[in-house]
Amino acid sequence: MILFALISVVALEPAIQTTGLLDATPETYQAPVIRPFEPPSDFGREEAQGDAATDRHRRPLTAPVEVNAYVGSYEVSPTDAEIAYDQGVAQAQIDADARSGPLDGRWRVVGHNGKPLLSLALTDRGAGRMIEGAWRRLDAPSGTDQGGAAGPASRSGDIAVIPLSGGELHLHPTARGWAGELIQNGRARPVTVSRAG
Repeated sequence: MILFALISVVALEPAIQTTGLLDATPETYQAPVIRPFEPPSDFGREEAQGDAATDRHRRPLTAPVEVNAYVGSYEVSPTDAEIAYDQGVAQAQIDADARSGPLDGRWRVVGHNGKPLLSLALTDRGAGRMIEGAWRRLDAPSGTDQGGAAGPASRSGDIAVIPLSGGELHLHPTARGWAGELIQNGRARPVTVSRAG
């Protein structure tokens, strides 16, 4: 009897609708292959040789001190744990940059006359994965802010095609960045793309 009631309730429930969802990266989150920095459980329990006798805090000032009196650092020396943490964060950044594709980062799209046209921010995670991001017009009239989603991009050999609202950006690598054409309203304009500085 209870089983019959449960089956009838499930049958009457409306189907889950999936229309109207945003088209985004279809990949779900996966834990990184290399975990972020985590010190071992016994880290920092022993004082490093030579550190036991030093002052952890600066002594009170009894007279004015000139800036030139500081030789190395204005702060107390970092502990071993702080140094190891900073090194772990720096290494994680280096590893993430090494895995990124060539289009990852912030870019400035400039016309053939040197006039800036677009600001472009792309996420390129490399290894043939999806390239996507956002763009903003730099040549828009004062007081207007036009922009939108960029991508997902596709590749055809060396050429990357990045869809923009109302157009596309076709790019190929050059010695100083990327070059190609911006196609909007059926009109193609030659452009160069360089890192936003």
